[in-house]
Amino acid sequence: ALVIISMFFFASCKKDQDPIIIVPPSTGSTLVLNGLTGTEMSGATAGNTVYLDLSSNTTTNVTRANWDLAFYCGNEFRVALNNTSGAGAKVLSINDLSAVNAADTIGLTLAVNHAAPVPADFAYFDHIDGAITGTVIPEISATGANNNVVIINRGAGGGIAERPWIKLRVLRNGANGYTIQYAGILSSTYQTVHIAKDEAYHYLLFSFDNGVLNNGQPRKNAWDLAWTYSLYQTNFGGGMVPYNFSDLIETNHLSNVQVKEKIYADANAATAAYTAFNKDSVNALANATATGKWVIAGKWRSTQPATGAKLDRFYLIKDANGNNYKLRCLSMGVGADGGTRGKPKFQYELITM
Repeated sequence: ALVIISMFFFASCKKDQDPIIIVPPSTGSTLVLNGLTGTEMSGATAGNTVYLDLSSNTTTNVTRANWDLAFYCGNEFRVALNNTSGAGAKVLSINDLSAVNAADTIGLTLAVNHAAPVPADFAYFDHIDGAITGTVIPEISATGANNNVVIINRGAGGGIAERPWIKLRVLRNGANGYTIQYAGILSSTYQTVHIAKDEAYHYLLFSFDNGVLNNGQPRKNAWDLAWTYSLYQTNFGGGMVPYNFSDLIETNHLSNVQVKEKIYADANAATAAYTAFNKDSVNALANATATGKWVIAGKWRSTQPATGAKLDRFYLIKDANGNNYKLRCLSMGVGADGGTRGKPKFQYELITM
């Protein structure tokens, strides 16, 4: 009996010494995102994508030029292009890397034509909505011979220097990974790299120069929004065409982060509504929030006309953990909004439910 009592005593002490610590979500903050790497000609070509996690009040910077491909870590075997560099690709009809050379690039641009974009150029890029199934590179087949060579223009969007084109094949590596074979378009030999999926992430970022990034996209539930330069779309009068834009806000739609835009008559009305917005306001919206990669996109700012951050609106954000936040954009460094281009300023608050 003494032994049993002693064991119970020590087990109880151990339990008391190792409590489960629950970190409450951030109540909010006013913060400036640092999109600048220090090498830009202007803030309009900010070199960083900045990820924001509202519940921890943290940001993560990823330099746009530092990665080329994003390898999906979910059930599907998908590889995405770098939309923040404007990368484009074309899938060939052969699976022999050594048979591909510069002649196969004749007539190809695989890039946005900012002077005269056309709808047909969408074929070079992953689908704008960020859908897993919308990649230029088809789902990687379990049959190796079915995975053809892909030619990639690594992208020169937003001040990124031109780089040599790449020829690439991607294969499955067992049930939970990828094998990449790649080389410069003029090379007769290729490199091989293996990448294992990591279920903590939506994507693992890979660079043709440096391999898998250790400081890539945050863990899948550790970010809500990302401010960035990116490939997007616009209407030149004849329908939607691909186009690169600065100062876009992406939503972590793969983690089901939800957004609702609230627009008012003017800045004063929006400020009053933002201050008063509470749990009753959230409940009144019911299911009016939306999911999608570009729910916010460029709606929060105006560069033409050059008036900067739109102060007549704010956003309701519901994160992956069910926390509700209200967020407004205070400045971006355009017009007379008082900010610095490439360093947008935001304010957000937790709505206590």
